[in-house]
Amino acid sequence: MKTSTVDLSLYCLLCLLIPYQGLYAFDVGHEHRIVWEKVANSLVHKDFVIDVEGVVLDNEGNPLIGVNVLVKGTDLGTATDFDGGFSFSQVDENAILVVSYIGYETKEVALEGRDHLTITLRSDSQLLDEVVVVGYGSQKKSDLTGSVSQVKTEALEALPVYNVEQALIGRASGVRVTQNSGQPGSRIEVRIRGGNSMIGNNEPLYVVDGFPITGGINFLNPSDIESMNILKDASATAIYGARGANGVVIITTKRGSQNKDGQISVSVYQGIQSEINRFEVLDARQYAEVANEWLRNNGDQPFFDVNQVQNPGTDWQDVIFRTSPVRNATLEFSGGSERTNYSMSANYFEQEGIIINSGVKRGLFRLNLDHKVKDWIRLATNVNISRRNTRAVPVNNGTRGSNLYSGALSAPPTLPVRDENGLPTRIEQIYSFGSIDMRNPLLWSEPYKSQSLATTILLNSNLEIDLMKNLTFKTLFGLENENSNGEGFSPIIFANDRGGASASNVRWYSFLNENTLNYNNQFGSHNLNVLVGNTFQSYQAESTSISVSGFSNNTTENYNLFSAETVNPPSSGFSQWKLVSFLGRATYDYAGRYYLTASVRSDGSSRFGENNKWGYFPSAAFAWRISEEPFMAGKNIDNLKLRLSYGVTGNTALSPYQSLNRLSPVTYIFGNNTESVGFSPSGISNNELKWETTNEFDIGFDLGFANGRYEITFDYYKKNTKDLLASVPLPPSVGFGSNLQNIGEIENQGVELALGATILDGEFGWDLTANVSTNKNKVLKLAGNSDIISSGQGAGLAGMNIARVGEPLASFYGLLEDGLDEEGFIKYVDVTGDGLVNSLDRVILGTPYPDFIYGLNSDFKYKNFDLNIFIQGSQGNDIFFRTAFTNLNSFQRGQNQFADLYGNYWTQENPDPNAKYPKISSQTQQQASDRFIVDGSYLRLKSVQLAYSVPLKNAGIQKCRIYLKGTNLWTLTNYIGLDPEVNTMGTDSQSIGSRLQVGVDESGYPTAKVFGGGVQITF
Repeated sequence: MKTSTVDLSLYCLLCLLIPYQGLYAFDVGHEHRIVWEKVANSLVHKDFVIDVEGVVLDNEGNPLIGVNVLVKGTDLGTATDFDGGFSFSQVDENAILVVSYIGYETKEVALEGRDHLTITLRSDSQLLDEVVVVGYGSQKKSDLTGSVSQVKTEALEALPVYNVEQALIGRASGVRVTQNSGQPGSRIEVRIRGGNSMIGNNEPLYVVDGFPITGGINFLNPSDIESMNILKDASATAIYGARGANGVVIITTKRGSQNKDGQISVSVYQGIQSEINRFEVLDARQYAEVANEWLRNNGDQPFFDVNQVQNPGTDWQDVIFRTSPVRNATLEFSGGSERTNYSMSANYFEQEGIIINSGVKRGLFRLNLDHKVKDWIRLATNVNISRRNTRAVPVNNGTRGSNLYSGALSAPPTLPVRDENGLPTRIEQIYSFGSIDMRNPLLWSEPYKSQSLATTILLNSNLEIDLMKNLTFKTLFGLENENSNGEGFSPIIFANDRGGASASNVRWYSFLNENTLNYNNQFGSHNLNVLVGNTFQSYQAESTSISVSGFSNNTTENYNLFSAETVNPPSSGFSQWKLVSFLGRATYDYAGRYYLTASVRSDGSSRFGENNKWGYFPSAAFAWRISEEPFMAGKNIDNLKLRLSYGVTGNTALSPYQSLNRLSPVTYIFGNNTESVGFSPSGISNNELKWETTNEFDIGFDLGFANGRYEITFDYYKKNTKDLLASVPLPPSVGFGSNLQNIGEIENQGVELALGATILDGEFGWDLTANVSTNKNKVLKLAGNSDIISSGQGAGLAGMNIARVGEPLASFYGLLEDGLDEEGFIKYVDVTGDGLVNSLDRVILGTPYPDFIYGLNSDFKYKNFDLNIFIQGSQGNDIFFRTAFTNLNSFQRGQNQFADLYGNYWTQENPDPNAKYPKISSQTQQQASDRFIVDGSYLRLKSVQLAYSVPLKNAGIQKCRIYLKGTNLWTLTNYIGLDPEVNTMGTDSQSIGSRLQVGVDESGYPTAKVFGGGVQITF
């Protein structure tokens, strides 16, 4: 039946027209409006009806079973089947369906003549408030007083990555992720709200299923992770005391569900990789012209007859780059009964590098078991076993063509890849004007070997006992163990080569025991939770290594070191530390409006000085959920919460034994010219050494409105880290140049904003999330307020990063250029005005830290299709483009140059003082200057994924999803290097000179562009 309304003023007109049509009847309805109905010629009412079918899904596109679907105003109803499907016969085409399910918001859907529907239900925050895992427990998201960001499984799976940390790029506000290079398995840096330490660890503490990890997390499969909660402010992290200053990342792996039938899930992905970019270098003819220009300016005769040069010559980047595969396959079993839940998975990941002879492989097994022994006793066991093989080649930080990638960029295009004997051309010996440092990149092809094979085992079991109604005791025992073997082999290629090999082994383990009591009770409108406990963790590591040289052939490679002529002195090491802690936390809320959290932790560490063995780390937080106040009734606001916190956290920063006197072995000649071994002091003790302390203030709010469609989270933070460890110069009379002291202070402050919106939630759905964050870093205090300059870059280039009071840590530092002089050489600004240009004229040139970083994730859904687009970027950071010192240096040592040099350098025929590049001459000298500082801002289309969920009627298959995925597809940037996501000299060294080398790009391994697809099936 079709009904409409018209104004009463038309009553008379209707009286005149309708009877003559024989098609309509009418009556005066509610509020004096006329309701008119179309009827048959016989004036008998007849409905227009249709058959309807549809499917009900959750936010993640999974079918919901047992959802109630009712036709509003009737007794007609049904429930969704195993695939989330439902159907009705002979239903009014304008009927309204009422869709309801426990834990989800009830939804009304008008048919409007449609016979097929896809209905998505959103979780009801009032009925199913999301649980967030925090330190030593969990809380409802609505009850949080601290600053916590969450990253879900689907976000971690969006990128085909070896290391979970790579998947965090752009996913959470306040979290900056950088990689040394694009080489598979390369080092990743994660900074939460900036770095706090100059020589200590700046990485967050990772806690996997309750175990604080002492190694990395590259043993984890992203598909095994249920959730990743990032604790950022001191209120959330102080419970981890001396290890909480850099933030805490709590990872929870997937577990089985109670009373759920067994499931088998299979996920397979296959992708093809290629380099995201290449450098454009001089071709053979251009190289010959530049070489002749260099020789003429040096007073020598030209070497090349450019008309005889075969152009374009050898493209050495073709020699090293390749199209390579990336594969990922996961098999998972899960389920549960009334008392036992299980989740077991196996994964294989393989990524061949886009540069020859590099790549990673990983196989892992995971098992999580939960068993209820009695209603008051529960057991849980977590097992992770991973085996990883990493093959690396020397790519990053090569200068003057000394390693594989630098060699490919620097090799003359006028030379062939191999000589007449089929051996790699010895490019360093061909031209008299060439550099002896250059190497043919084929020298690092197989059988060259530099690889590691590591096995990691993480075991974790806990027992929970309900001592009484509101009191629970939990004890946890865990073991983290890793055994890593390194192999190296340099083959014999040329007649006079000796060859070489090496072997190394590192074995370490970490043991953990935690015991906690948790009291949780409700007194009317008052809710109280109290946690107390103690923990003990110990760590022990051993290492050995040996290297040899002088093989007669390559047959045995590195598998028979005894066959070498020369065995170098072996080395070994041992390290151990222990940590004993006591902790307590109390959380209180009144009527879901006012929240208080207070915590304290006391850590006793063997690494601290004799007089500072114990540290104390308190925190407090207050939250006011304004939306629960009576005066907010009737407002379209679901959640408005104001948060305020302050706390103290620490960073152990010290390596074992640094507070003690230390001895090192030395060799000397004694007696009858006999070489002997003795020991000499290598470090002076400091009984006062202690942890670096961070005091952090945070204020923020959470806002949700329009029935949860829109969410906003905002935070402002400021943290000061004092007692920074630094090397302090000592008087010569002491006998040591310096010793380690707690002298230094650094500040980080910033703003974080996260947005979430369900823009459309009908048949066509659109969800959008975004985050943006800033962090300003400043050095407040240094030992003696003296500048600290980074180590030199090698090849004659001075250090270009500085630690200076009042400036960001590791700011870029050097000379300012002022065009070219009359002879075509670079002029530098005399800043001091003393008539000389020297180190005193160096100034701050920029900073490696961005003004802000951001991420934007967009999910579109239409029927069985879904499309995900993820964009991330960085704005305002500078990069020290160190590669230019070799490949844009005006042909200093015969290395090939980037194509931008050609036609843009000073010549006698065109003596332009503003030419981009100086005179091509051996007298041209370059120094650390603003020439090498380049804007590293970028916006990147990080990933695009299009998926189709196959509608299946077979009850044996719950889900079948097919998808296509592209990664690192497009980058908008002014950066002249290959990839602005780079930090080739990043290191965990405790040498301040090395640690200050931040934001450097020296012939970095380029990032891969990946196209692929896969399938996910659940039985």
